Amino acid sequence: MNNPSQNLKTLSILNRTADSKKLSTFLAAYISSNNIPGYIHDDLRLAIEETFINITNYAFDIKGAYPVDIEARRTTDTISITIIDSGIAFNPLLDCDKRIENNEHCEGGMGIHIIKSLTDKQEYNRINQRNVFTVTKHYTHQHN
Repeated sequence: MNNPSQNLKTLSILNRTADSKKLSTFLAAYISSNNIPGYIHDDLRLAIEETFINITNYAFDIKGAYPVDIEARRTTDTISITIIDSGIAFNPLLDCDKRIENNEHCEGGMGIHIIKSLTDKQEYNRINQRNVFTVTKHYTHQHN
């Protein structure tokens, strides 16, 4: 049986646009080292980049460098990426949908709809004054 903690990899970066490159490199290395099919990379990269850029632009009232923690986990047929920040409480799954129903769009446009279309599951929680947003993608393991 796979130990889930053995499949966990973490990264701490700052809420700076420049750190999105570190995030992309982290994801590519995680996918490669865990034999996850390469086609998963592009969808996840775009989904977590969209999430991260929204955090850098909108999560904090006061400008500054704030930590953003990334957790990557895999199972036999899924990969989940969790992004954790201490910014303003904001549930993109509910708050953006409410605005769209009222014909108002969230800043930046349709990002959450892009994220939903590229991933199979999305989950938001507010834990210890932190936003915890997880996206999950299913895949079929390729055998050599």
